[in-house]
Amino acid sequence: MPASASPSGSASASARDAAPALSCDAWRYERGTKGHGASIKCYGSSFTGYAVCHQPDGYLYLRFGNRARSGGTSLVWCDRNAEVTDAGAIPG
Repeated sequence: MPASASPSGSASASARDAAPALSCDAWRYERGTKGHGASIKCYGSSFTGYAVCHQPDGYLYLRFGNRARSGGTSLVWCDRNAEVTDAGAIPG
């Protein structure tokens, strides 16, 4: 096989199709009239914030915030009686 026909073309296609790197600041705990939540600011691609919420009875659930562009902030709210135990962001 000639060098120009090597499968390296597919490797560059894979790199091109990979999701861009996402870099985020530390999430911030938020309190408001809606209860408790988290905000996060990220760079590199659009993203959606998430929060792991913990109710007093031990029930854990996941909430998603708004989709934001690179450099923007995503805000997530838990139910009024729940606390945020962890938060972060996913690209896309």
